[in-house]
Amino acid sequence: MRFLFILLVVFCAAGSLRAETVAGQDLSHTEGVVQDMSAKLCRGIFNVLTCWGEIPRQMIVSGQDRGWWAVLPVGIPSGAIMTVVRAGVGAFEIGTFFVPIDDSYGPIMDPAFVWQKSKPVNQ
Repeated sequence: MRFLFILLVVFCAAGSLRAETVAGQDLSHTEGVVQDMSAKLCRGIFNVLTCWGEIPRQMIVSGQDRGWWAVLPVGIPSGAIMTVVRAGVGAFEIGTFFVPIDDSYGPIMDPAFVWQKSKPVNQ
């Protein structure tokens, strides 16, 4: 079981890397689409497996945005809600990895993974 988990993680990590050329040859359109589909599938798998990381993430974000007093009363509930959201989005991406959303296989959530920083909002 442990070996299969490690093999799945290695496969997804390798599949999520977007390469424009392989062995010096350009990818065809079909190969690019298949690579985008596998990246979407792997992103969904990683989001389902790491959704629990939203609790510490939201605690840190709440502490930085609102102050140390907001870590427990705001960070933990928002982390629990975002855990459910990230798991749901991951399950949706796993189930629909072969279907482009808005003509793209890009991420639905920002950030795409729990360990990434959000893109800054232009004000």
